This record gives sequence, structure tokens and C-alpha cells, in this order.
Amino acid sequence: MKKRLFACILALLMLLPLSALADEDSENAVYRLVDAQGKTVTFFAGTPARGDEYIAGDNTHYRVEEVHETEKTAAVQSLGAYPMPDVSFIQDEARPVSAQKKAVALYCTHSDESYEPGDGASSLEKRGGIFDVAESLKASLEEKGITVYLSETNHYPHDAGAYRRSRATAASLAEEGVDAIFDVHRDGIPDASQYESQVGGGNVTKVRLLVGRSNQNAAANKQFAAQIKATADKLYPGLIKDIYIGKGTYNQDLMSQAVLLEFGTHKSDKKEVLASTAYMADVLSRAMYGGSTGAAGSSASKNTGGWTGILWAVGLLIAGVLVYSFLSTGSVSGAAHKWKRQFQEMTAGLRGRSEKDGRDP
Repeated sequence: MKKRLFACILALLMLLPLSALADEDSENAVYRLVDAQGKTVTFFAGTPARGDEYIAGDNTHYRVEEVHETEKTAAVQSLGAYPMPDVSFIQDEARPVSAQKKAVALYCTHSDESYEPGDGASSLEKRGGIFDVAESLKASLEEKGITVYLSETNHYPHDAGAYRRSRATAASLAEEGVDAIFDVHRDGIPDASQYESQVGGGNVTKVRLLVGRSNQNAAANKQFAAQIKATADKLYPGLIKDIYIGKGTYNQDLMSQAVLLEFGTHKSDKKEVLASTAYMADVLSRAMYGGSTGAAGSSASKNTGGWTGILWAVGLLIAGVLVYSFLSTGSVSGAAHKWKRQFQEMTAGLRGRSEKDGRDP
């Protein structure tokens, strides 16, 4: 029995690195996603998997059908236009939001990620330039009255275990009671032009949203990413590059509102990357908290559970009294009479006639 148990434990330990690889996008491989006509749809730094989804900048929805490792290509099928969320509640000009507490968390799984134009290298072991991006995003979010918990924990090396190591960081941040958690990255495709854009008359880098599809929150994470993109498309067209829904969890099983943000690529100009964080902060703020009653993230939508609990408690109390009355009298009529009497006493004679003193209410 002991030998069998030891064999099972050993097998599980051997599988741990493999499960971690499902969440790891190796930058050594850059795949080209191609449609049925052989046209390049996008590039992906990592290894795509069959069943992955991709929502392009124009909201065309694709699904990976076949992966060719030798050619480093992935065949995708068009699924038509993706139904984006309604963001009509968002105004062209920001309006005051409710006084509810607003809080988000930021961390960097690949803490070495950096930008060659600006940091001098694509990877810095002790503290990557990606933390400067996270700090810039934090400052812009705080200007909008949002509390930001930023972890500068180093999860180096950039290997198959990075997400496993960063999970403790993400879990700790989630315990702060935040509304959302964002893992800040930069892409690894070598063509910086794929991320170049202009917003507000200035040069910025686009942001790719990455969602893991192998967790119980996948549908909610995907919807959250779509909400962010729809908001950005309305406010700052060209800011969000696309959404990739890949195999893995990326620690997004910890929260329903969790998304990985990729700011540019290692070849992007870091100044342009930092310029995009102010716009991204506005998008996240508006997508999550809106600007009018009933908008996404409003306090009204978050308190419905409390009233449901109260109603359930009242219902259980009434049911308990009815059962007790029936058991103590042995008849339906007796139970009804006893319930009426108890109800009048509980309400201090506010309804009906009190049998305790015979006086009208």
C-alpha cells in the first residue's frame, strides 16, 4: 500500500512541470495565426493550442483549429463578429462616479521583462522595466480615486514555474478585497510595428489582453476583457490591440475580474509604452466603475445579495414558527390560531387585536 501511494505521489510531482508549462508562453517561439486564405491574422509569442480563441482589433472572432509546430503557424477559423458588451452608459466626458470604495491590484509574473529601447535589454534579472509600466499605471489609476495594491515581488527566473511562483502573490493581493487584479506584461514578438499606435495625437503602444480558458472563471474573465476592449474602442480607438484567449489559467481562477495586460513588445519604445498607461487607466476606471447609476461596478449592483439573505432568513423564521405551531397543537386549525397569537405578540399589537390585554392597537 505504501509503495503504491509513493508511486502516485511521485507521478504527481513529475506532472507538476508539465502543468506549469500550460500557463507559460515561451518567447522563444513566435507563431503566425493564418486564416483559410492563408492571410496572417496575428502573431503570438508562445505556442498556441487547438481551441484557443482570438478577438481581433476589428472584433472578428477566430478559433485555432490546428497547430503546425514545424512551420510555427496555427490555422484559425473565423467565427464572425464577436458580440461586444453594450457600453452606451459611458459618456464622452468622464462624470463623477459613486462614492463606493474602488480598489484594484497589479503584479508582474515575468518580473524581468524589459524594453530594449529604454532599458537597454529585453530582460533584467533583478528588476525589469515592466515594473516602471506597472507604477505608471498605478499612478494614473490613483489620480482617478482608485486604491491600487502593487506588488513588486520578483518571480525570476522567466521559466515554466513563473506563474506557479506568482500565484502566491496574486492570491495575497486578492485577499485585499480588490475589484480586479491585473498581471502586467509586455509581448515578445520581434515586430514593434504590430503595437504602434496614436491616441490623443501622440505615439503610444497598443495593449493586448490575454485571458486563460482553463479555469472556472474563464467565461467571466473573457467578458471582463471584452468590456475593457469595448470601452477603449469607444474612448480611445487603437489603444487595445486585441484579445487572446489561450490555454492555461494565468492565475485568473482567483478572481472573476482578472486579465493579463501586455503593453507593447520588447522592441517597443519605452516612452511610448509609458504614454499608453494614462489612457489605459482611464479605460479600466470607466469599464469597471462607469459614470452613472446602474453602470458596471456600481454599488447598487453589488448589494443585492444582502437583501436576498435577509429575505431567506425571514422566510425560514416564518416556516419554523409554523412547523412548531403544528407540532405543538396537532392540528392545522390549532396551528393557525397559535401562529396568529404569536404573530400579534411579536408585532406588539401593531396588527389585529392583542389577546394579551384585550386592547385595540
